[in-house]
This record gives sequence, structure tokens and C-alpha cells, in this order.
Amino acid sequence: MGCLYLLVALISPRLLLALMWIFSPYVQPNAFKLWVWPLLGLIFMPWMTLALVWGYNTHFGLFQIAAVVIGAMIDLGSSGDAERRRRRQSKN
Repeated sequence: MGCLYLLVALISPRLLLALMWIFSPYVQPNAFKLWVWPLLGLIFMPWMTLALVWGYNTHFGLFQIAAVVIGAMIDLGSSGDAERRRRRQSKN
């Protein structure tokens, strides 16, 4: 089952986060107290939100902190790359 989650996450982290939020109690009770935080994570930083959900549902240690940092770097890197591509296309 874990491999299926990983495959869906690689295809679309937003899809996996939405499916986990709707069909399992894995997202809401442990990781977030309010529903607005996973919604904002779903919109803006899905990789970091997935890492936070995983981290809070396991023992939160160094490995989980590293996963959250890596997730944030992936999210910020992908949005920065999109902006760079947009600027490059607007110059041409």
C-alpha cells in the first residue's frame, strides 16, 4: 500500500493529499487542529504538507524534520522554476 501512495505522490502530491484527507483520518486529527492548514498546504505547498502529515503521525525526529525541509525545498524550487520559465518566455 505504501508503494501505491508513493506512486500517486510522484504523479500528483495534491491528489494524494486530497485523497488522504477525504478517505482517511490520517491528515486531520494528528497533524492539524484546524481544517484551514491542510487546505492551504494543499494549495501552496503540497510536498511539505505531506511530509508534515507523515511526521506528525510517526515519531517526529530528525528524519521527519529533514523530510519537511526537503519538501519545502521541492515546493519552493518548483514555483521558482515556473517563474523563471515564465520570464524567459516573456523576453522572447
